[in-house]
Amino acid sequence: IAFYIFPYNWSFNLCMTFGSILSATDPVAVAALLEQVGAPPRLKVHIAGESLLNDGAAIVFFSIFAERFLDELGVSGVGENVDLAKGIAMFCQKSLGGVFIGIIFGFGLVALMYLLQRRFNREENVVEVTAVVAIAYVGYYTAEAVFETSGVISTVTTGLIFNFFGSGLINDVKLMDDFQSILEHLLNTVLFTLGGTVWGAVIADGEKNGSFRAREWGNLILLYILLHVIRAFLFGVAYPITANIGLKTNWQETVFQVYGGLRGAVGIALSIALDNEVRLASGRVPGEGAGLEFEEQTAQLFGFVGGMAFLTLCINGTTAGPLLIKLGLADSTETRERIIEAYKVNFRSHLLDRFVDLLTYPRFRPVNFAVVKHHVPCLADLTKQQLLEAVQRHSDSTLPEEYEAPHLLQILPYLDKQEEETAGVSKVLRPSVADESDPLQEAISKARKIERGLRRRNRDRRRNSSTLHFLMTGEPLSAKELRTLFISILRAAYANQIRDGELEDRKFLAVTLEQSLDFAADEVENGKPINDWEHVIRIDDPYSKLVSKFENNGCVLACLGKTTRTKRVAVDVKSAAKRLKIERSLSFMAAHRFAQKYFMREFGNSGTEFSEAGKVVIEESNTQFKLAQAVLDTCEAHEVEIVASHKFCMILLNAGIFYVGKLVGIGMLKDSEAEHWVEHLEKDLGHVLSCDALHHPGEIDIDEEEDENDMELRDVVENGASDDEEGENVNA
Repeated sequence: IAFYIFPYNWSFNLCMTFGSILSATDPVAVAALLEQVGAPPRLKVHIAGESLLNDGAAIVFFSIFAERFLDELGVSGVGENVDLAKGIAMFCQKSLGGVFIGIIFGFGLVALMYLLQRRFNREENVVEVTAVVAIAYVGYYTAEAVFETSGVISTVTTGLIFNFFGSGLINDVKLMDDFQSILEHLLNTVLFTLGGTVWGAVIADGEKNGSFRAREWGNLILLYILLHVIRAFLFGVAYPITANIGLKTNWQETVFQVYGGLRGAVGIALSIALDNEVRLASGRVPGEGAGLEFEEQTAQLFGFVGGMAFLTLCINGTTAGPLLIKLGLADSTETRERIIEAYKVNFRSHLLDRFVDLLTYPRFRPVNFAVVKHHVPCLADLTKQQLLEAVQRHSDSTLPEEYEAPHLLQILPYLDKQEEETAGVSKVLRPSVADESDPLQEAISKARKIERGLRRRNRDRRRNSSTLHFLMTGEPLSAKELRTLFISILRAAYANQIRDGELEDRKFLAVTLEQSLDFAADEVENGKPINDWEHVIRIDDPYSKLVSKFENNGCVLACLGKTTRTKRVAVDVKSAAKRLKIERSLSFMAAHRFAQKYFMREFGNSGTEFSEAGKVVIEESNTQFKLAQAVLDTCEAHEVEIVASHKFCMILLNAGIFYVGKLVGIGMLKDSEAEHWVEHLEKDLGHVLSCDALHHPGEIDIDEEEDENDMELRDVVENGASDDEEGENVNA
C-alpha cells in the first residue's frame, strides 16, 4: 500500500519498515472483551497466539529494514546496508538468539522462585513479584543490548518457560496477578499518553507545514479499509490449514480474528523510536535540507501508525462486542439471564443461612428485624416457612455439641403467621422429636442418636489427639505464655470482625481496639494480667471530647442553642459518641467470647480439664468482658438494639458481596454481571453506614407474651439438640 498506492515516494526500505510496524497487533482490549462476553476459550488462544507471533516477527523485520532505511541517510555510524545473506543471518540471530537467551533466563527465574518458596513469608512473596519484573527487564536488556538479539522474543520465551515449569512455585498468586495487572495498566497508560501526545503534535505540525492534511486523512481511511482486506485474504488462504490442525477453528472465529486485529502499543513504540532516531541524525545528513525530508517522511509514517491505532480502537474495539453476539460466539443473553436468576435464588438462600447463623450470637439477640428489612431488601419479604427451612439447614449442618439456638423472639412477630406454615413445626425443625409413637420415626430417631453419639466420640478423640495441651510434654505453658497466646487470638478475632464488615478497617474504633492489644501485650510481657479494656477506654474518641466540651462550657451551649443547625450538630455529636460506645463494647465482648471458646478448645484436655494457668487467663478475660458489659448496661436498650441491628446488616451485606466475589472467582459469574450486583449491595451498605435513625419503618412492639405456635416454635428451636443427649452415653 505505502509503496504502490501512497503518493509520497517513500523508499522500499521505509515502506517495508512501515509494513512491519503495522503487522504488530494488540490483543489487550479484545481479550478483555472476550472475557466479558464469554467467548470460546479457543478464540482467546488464537488471538493471543497470533499477537505473540506477529509482535516477535514484526520487531525482527523492523530491525532489519529500519537499519537499511537509516543507512539511506548517509550518516556515518547510523544504519547498515543489510544484504540478503546478512538479512537472513540477522533474522536467525534475533529470533533464535532471543529464544535461547529467553530459555536461560526462564529457567533461572524458575530456580530463583524455587529458593523463595516459603508460602507464609510475606516479605518473600513481595520479593517473588519483584524478581519476575526484574528478570523480564534484565532479560530484555541482555538480549537487545548485549547480544543484539530480539528482546521481545527473549522476554516472551522467558514467560512461556516460567508458565510451564514455575507457575506452581508462586506463593501468592493473587498478589502476582494484581501487581502484573497494575503494572500493565500503568505502562499502557504511559505509552498511550506519550504516544497520543506525540501523535497530536505530529498531526498539528503536519497541518501547518502541509505534510498531513485532508489528503492524508483520506489515505488513512483507505489504509484502514485495505488493511482489513489484506488481513481477510491472509486468513482466508490459511483457513484450510487452521481449521484442521491444532485447536482448529471455524469461519465465525476467523471472521472475528480478521476484525479484531487492533493496532496499539508495539506499533506506537516502534514508530516513535524510528522517528526519534531520524530526528537525532537528520542534522548530519549531507545535502541542504535533506535531513528535513527524512524527518517529514517518518513523521508521516508515525501519523499513519497513530491514526490506525486510533481507528481500530475506536471502531473495531467498540463494535467487537455486537459482532461477537451476531456471530454466535458470545453466551446467549437469555441463557445468562436465567443463570443469574438462579444465582439470585442461591444468593438469597446463602444470605438467609448467614442470617440464622448470626442470630445464634448473643450480641445479636436484640436485633430489630425492621432495621434488617429496611437495609437488606432481599430479606424484606421473608416468610416463616423460609425461616424454618433455614433453621433446619443450620441444625443439620451443626454438630449436636456445638448447636446453639438462634434467637427468634425478635424476628417471629414480623413474619406472617399462617396456620399451614406453623402446623407440624416440630417436624420441620427436628424430625426426631416429632411423632415418637410412629415405629418408623422412632427407629430413625434412635439411629440418628447412635450416629451423632459416635460422631461426637470420634470428634472428641480427634480433638484430644490434636490439642496443644495433649501434645505438649514437660512443663505446661505458664500464665504469661498463655496470656500472650490469648492476645494473639484476640487480634485474630478483631481481624475476623473487619473481614466480616462488623468493624470498618482503619476507622477509629478498629485502630483503638488493635492499639489496646499492643498496650496489653506490653503489660503481659512485664508479668501483668490481661487488661485491654482499660486501654480501650483510655484512648479518647473524638466525639467524647466534643461532648465533654459542650457539657462543661455553658457559653458554647448557649451559642449552640441559638440556631436549629447548631442544635442538630450538638445532638449528632452526642448520638455518635453513644453509638461508638455501644459498638466498642459489642466488638470487645464478641472478641473475648470468641477468644475464650478457641482458647479452651485448643488448650483444654478432653474439654473438661484445664490447667491452673489457663483458668487464670480465662478468669481475666471474664473480668474484662464484665467491664465492657457494665458500660453497655448503662446505655438505653433501644439504642443498643439499633446499633446491634446495624452491625447485623453490615455483616449480612458484606457476606453477600463476598458470595458474589466467590462466584466470580470460580467462573460462575462474569465481572460485568457481578459489578451491577455488587453496586447495589455497596449502595445498601453505604445506607447502613450513614443511617443514624433510631426508628425504622414497620417497627412493632414485641410483647412478652407469645402466641401458642410461636412459643412452640421457639421451644423446639432452642431445645433442638436435646434429642442428642442420649447420644453422649451411647456405646458403639
